[in-house]
Amino acid sequence: MASGLYSHPGIPLEDHSNRVLALARKLLDETAPAWWKDARLRLLLEMAIALHDFGKATSFFQVALEGKRRTDAFSRHARLSALFFLHRATTWLGEDAEIHWLPLLFAYLVVLRHHTNLKSVADELHPPDEKEMDVLKCQIQAIPVQNVNAYLQALDVPDCIRAVLIFSPEAFLAWLREDAPTLLRGWRKQWRCWKQKAQNAEAYWAFLMGFSVLLDADKLEAGARGLLPRREDIPPNAVALYKERVFGPSSVGSLNEMREKAYQEVLAAPLSPDKHLYTLTLPTGMGKTLTGMAAALKLRALVHEKTGYAPRIIYALPFLSIIDQNADTLEQVLAVALGLTGGISASVAFSDHCASETRSDSPVESRLLIKHHHLADVQYRLQAHDGVEELDYATSRLLTEGWHSEIIITTFVQLFDTLLAWRNASARRVNRLHRAILLLDEVQALPALYWPLVRNLLIELAERLGVYVVLMTATQPYLLEDACELVPDPSAYFKSLDRLDVYIRLEPRRLEDFVADFKPEPDKSYLFMVNTIAAAQKLHRLLEETLNEKVAFLSTGVTPGERRKRIRDLKKGRYRFAVSTQLLEAGVDVDFDVVYRDMAPLDSLVQAAGRCNRNLRAGRRGQFHIVYWIDDRDRSYAHWIYDPVLLARTQTHLEKHTHLREPEFLNLLQDYFRDVWETGIPRDVADALWEAVCTLRFDGEKDKACVLKAKEAPGAHLSQFCLIEQQPYKRDVFVQLDERAEAVWSEAKKILLDLRRDHDVWKARERFARIRSCFYQYVISVALKPETAPYWDEDLRIYVVQREVLEHYYDAVIGFKRESEGDAMFA
Repeated sequence: MASGLYSHPGIPLEDHSNRVLALARKLLDETAPAWWKDARLRLLLEMAIALHDFGKATSFFQVALEGKRRTDAFSRHARLSALFFLHRATTWLGEDAEIHWLPLLFAYLVVLRHHTNLKSVADELHPPDEKEMDVLKCQIQAIPVQNVNAYLQALDVPDCIRAVLIFSPEAFLAWLREDAPTLLRGWRKQWRCWKQKAQNAEAYWAFLMGFSVLLDADKLEAGARGLLPRREDIPPNAVALYKERVFGPSSVGSLNEMREKAYQEVLAAPLSPDKHLYTLTLPTGMGKTLTGMAAALKLRALVHEKTGYAPRIIYALPFLSIIDQNADTLEQVLAVALGLTGGISASVAFSDHCASETRSDSPVESRLLIKHHHLADVQYRLQAHDGVEELDYATSRLLTEGWHSEIIITTFVQLFDTLLAWRNASARRVNRLHRAILLLDEVQALPALYWPLVRNLLIELAERLGVYVVLMTATQPYLLEDACELVPDPSAYFKSLDRLDVYIRLEPRRLEDFVADFKPEPDKSYLFMVNTIAAAQKLHRLLEETLNEKVAFLSTGVTPGERRKRIRDLKKGRYRFAVSTQLLEAGVDVDFDVVYRDMAPLDSLVQAAGRCNRNLRAGRRGQFHIVYWIDDRDRSYAHWIYDPVLLARTQTHLEKHTHLREPEFLNLLQDYFRDVWETGIPRDVADALWEAVCTLRFDGEKDKACVLKAKEAPGAHLSQFCLIEQQPYKRDVFVQLDERAEAVWSEAKKILLDLRRDHDVWKARERFARIRSCFYQYVISVALKPETAPYWDEDLRIYVVQREVLEHYYDAVIGFKRESEGDAMFA
């Protein structure tokens, strides 16, 4: 008998609930941690999932589905659903409800928050007050008894659960008045005692896994017609096939020969399904992307052979500037390995994100590889009869944001938003972590302040979720001291790659004095890396005036699209001189004969040195100069942006030297990192955030500003973790740089006008998704003063530099114009 109730327009409530439950069971079979593998607790969670939309049975919600949507408390359903689940679950558990109080609490919260962000558990343990009881009473009285019991009996649950799924308005109201307050107050006492003893993240991961499974299943069923892409095989030797096809044999004595040796050594390393923590330490320019992926694919095959389960590979990088190039390379690897391409180039092109015709026509399905960051195109492609076809926007978005692929390439921001999930959208991805292989590239880019927290997270991921962690970098911090190093002797490669000389000159100098003494050699290329946009713009002007030659310029004050073009030109050698902020510090494959780097923490200096004679050109040695530049007020540019403790530690390790060869320079890192770990990192913030993990302190009433100082740390919530420090003085500005920028701006305005007319939110989102990458190629984040700021567009809620005033605000070479030397503007 059909209930006559609906979850979504035209979709019976029992059908939606059963399909969500079926999807959730598939996800749990693949990803359930130890907690939910217990048969009784698994049924408890399934019961919660089955009842997650019970509250939609009210006439308030059913009327809203007809288009007369109410936004008040009466048409909301999550709290009512969670309380009804609790009412029936305590009956089903009987005396065991006390024994299983924590899983029961977690299952209740899974339902309570399935449409909202997570609050701290301690803040959720309050019984309904008088005002909420009035709402709940009205809702319960608005539930048609016969219809809802038909729905309950139609749920695909075991008979032992179905027997207690009976709705009686009188019994439910009596339980809410008499039993619910006692239960919730009891939980509050138990929670206070429990969290005092919590020392690890076992409960954190258990809750988030259950929560994630419901979110994923619910969203896929409602928005993607229940599509759960089937798993796909990837040849373990995919990288070898690509290397053979693209590079061929390495010449003797070349850098490629060294890369091949490292690659073979890593593949011969003792990878094992029983070992979960690894490091991969190689100098810059040694091909860590391909070598790391080859190791991950081998490990995936070994795990699959032993367990029957093929781990997903999550490849996380710190910078958008290197994500696209690495994703393109790995897509080419898969295309070659699967025989999906007739020919391929070893070089990676920089795509024009504003051309509609450049939307990916890759033959590689999204089941195999997806790229996920806030500017990535929302495209999910599956094999069809006549090739690969793109799914509709809603489905593509859900599958991409849910990490439904074998290889996921993403940013540190997206990864740590998932590891420290308090937002609904981020928590949905947590189930993808289970037993995954996690490649962290350039891991030293994580703020040192968070290193103790990251260490705890990675160790617990391995222990609780069976995650395999591989840290890849040339500058390996002491995050995983007990990890297995995949390179037998990393120092041998650092010694062999004696590509440059390091010159250390730490006496403060103004930029004018430096440029006055600068005498370039005619056959060499030069890169100058500085710490602020102010310094970059000033140095660029001084160099162009002195050299009488074009100097490339890179900073975040230049629009992203233009930055891409300039990086491409640098890679092709079209500029002999370049000035850049830290944008080129890690991962970007540019190569200069001479690099000048303003003072920075030692690991940043080492990364910058990787842009000097990167490709070990025959007969040439690079020169890497560490300098100490100051502004007109004798203030160090370095102290504008870096932790003074890290700078002091770096200066201590450098001041004994004036000249080092590359291997000697790199040897300083080990002592530096040990020094930083032991005395240079204040632990208050990391400890407070780890406590928030262990006690499920997701979000609270506190200010959500980033916690960066010891005095702010006590009682911190996960919502106060910020991988990118908030900069409240900066504002986003759209720059109408050219005709294409004007066109994409006009299209964005038209989308908004059409939304106001048609009220079709999903259509507007889909249309904007089609132009989003292009739109943000013209958006920069800069410091603004209210009295001189460009036009504020009320429709799009963003500042805009219009074409007619472009020259007033924006320079074609150095980007957004500063107003004074005091406006430092970072990166």
